[in-house]
Amino acid sequence: MNGNLRSRANRGFTIVELIVVVTVIGFLAAIAIGAYNKVVNDAKAAKSLALVNTLSTAKSLFVADPATTETNIQSFNASTGDTQFTLIAKYIRVNGAIPTNEANLLQLSGIPAAGVTITLGTVDDKVSGTVDSPPTVTGYP
Repeated sequence: MNGNLRSRANRGFTIVELIVVVTVIGFLAAIAIGAYNKVVNDAKAAKSLALVNTLSTAKSLFVADPATTETNIQSFNASTGDTQFTLIAKYIRVNGAIPTNEANLLQLSGIPAAGVTITLGTVDDKVSGTVDSPPTVTGYP
């Protein structure tokens, strides 16, 4: 009976106990990492959606501005990239700042510029019949 009991000098953990503890810790870490990655990806998607909403609002303000002429709208629809961006830049605010170009817009938004493409789309144009198409942000989940 005393053979199964541990002696006072030998109070360490058995290898089985250590393996069980390490396995449980590894399992809990795997669950935590998965949850963390989901939160990070959801935050990136929310940031991208917020940028699209900001650009949509800027386009609406551009069209609604009494100073915007039909020529300005045609110029917006005919151009792309930073040329198109400069026409609506004064209507964009990101963290209280007015971005100077698309790269600066991404920087102010906290989105890395590498591999990210912004397409502003078009606005309604009565003369040429162009219809509104929404802006998109690709390359950032």
